[in-house]
Amino acid sequence: MAVLSTPAVVRIAWAVDPVGFVSKQLGASPWSKQIEIIEAIRDHSRVAVRSCNGSGKTYIAAYVVLWWLMCHTDAVVITTAPTAHQVKDVLWREIRRAYNENQFLIGGNLLRTSLDMGAKHFALGLSTDTPERFQGFHEGHILFVVDEASGVREGIFEAIEGSLTSADAKVLLLGNPTSLRGTFYEAFHRRRGLWKTIHISAFDTPNLQQDNVGIPSLVTPKWVADAEKNWGTESYLYQVRVLGDFPTESEDTLIPLKLIEQAVGVSHRACEAHLPDDWREQSDDMKLRGARQGEGGSAVASSANYEVGVDVARFGSDKTAICVRRGDQVISLETFSRQDTMNTAGQVVRVSRKYSPGAIRIDEIGIGAGVIDRLRELKVPHVEGVNVARRAGNPEHFSNLRAELFDGLRERFQDRRMSIPGDPELISQLASIRYSFTSSGQMRIEDKDDLRARGERSPDLADALMLAFAKRPERGYRLWAGS
Repeated sequence: MAVLSTPAVVRIAWAVDPVGFVSKQLGASPWSKQIEIIEAIRDHSRVAVRSCNGSGKTYIAAYVVLWWLMCHTDAVVITTAPTAHQVKDVLWREIRRAYNENQFLIGGNLLRTSLDMGAKHFALGLSTDTPERFQGFHEGHILFVVDEASGVREGIFEAIEGSLTSADAKVLLLGNPTSLRGTFYEAFHRRRGLWKTIHISAFDTPNLQQDNVGIPSLVTPKWVADAEKNWGTESYLYQVRVLGDFPTESEDTLIPLKLIEQAVGVSHRACEAHLPDDWREQSDDMKLRGARQGEGGSAVASSANYEVGVDVARFGSDKTAICVRRGDQVISLETFSRQDTMNTAGQVVRVSRKYSPGAIRIDEIGIGAGVIDRLRELKVPHVEGVNVARRAGNPEHFSNLRAELFDGLRERFQDRRMSIPGDPELISQLASIRYSFTSSGQMRIEDKDDLRARGERSPDLADALMLAFAKRPERGYRLWAGS
């Protein structure tokens, strides 16, 4: 094993000069902020990095793992992330790539989420909600690497803290700053004195500094320009994804961005827990068909399990949105601009023929009523008009039906019973919804006119999503709660 046969004086030199090691020995080419991360781990026991998208933080974290193992003969590295996918296919993919390029120097035995270099000398990737698995590591040289740290459960951090008693114990936190609470947030705020903190904005990266794509794997000027155009510089997504800042969410944000992002790309298995057996037996192609700009085609099987929400545009700048879900999973999300009621009705007919849904719920306020009338004239089945301004099913707690349905949607995100596509516009709209309380203690949701007044777009996609997950009880509507 390479590190065991490496002279102690060489290993000491590597420990003192991590940048030299990863560049000269492992062949990496770190840029300034990546160099700052490497040197921070050398000099500090606790390092937290909040970053924009595409900064190369995970890339350099892989080299930090290998550097740590090569500097000591009794080193242990424990890595984790919020999901098994993030552990296996993000950080450990980078570790495997860097290892394969330098396996003769490093030695050891590499598996998908482990690198064994000897007794008490290994790296291990853990993806678990069980904090006990992170306990009991008290080796002399131990490093914890937590990727996408905003999404990791607090119990994991508590277990890691209990293992930082060794003389040379360190922890590296990395991630997009999506949450306004928890260990990662506190490392940059109330407990900042305990941490070496590093901030990476898209504008710090080489491609933005030089205004060209010198490093294709990093964020590009075009991506940043598109983000500004699509989201606006004041949006939560721009703050987090471009600036690497914690979002300026206030206490009146209905659905935290963290919960919304956790629902993006949730595995089909998690969603299928609520679905009948015939759905699980269908092909992945059929399950995924149509997410954002659904394809044309014939109706698919088990139609009663499909439900559709339609928010009809009322103004020139707004868009008509159609959302199709099956069980907990959104499988199609479409928008259309500048269409009259007949064209909108035609789009709904197309969706009805393709999926044969058990319910098509349409916002009947304003021109939505005309669309409903035309669909009923065409005898399209299962069309339901929903007036969200009407009395709530639980009027003691909600000012109207809209507030009741959106609060139910919030509960679904909170309970992790949602899977949505990673559509930036949908995410932004959901994160922009605010609530307040009337003098009678009823929850109310900010209406569309108020949203426009503070510069936000009409939540067409969010409203269509809400309607897709609504269902008629004995009186009024309530949020659909599962199959």
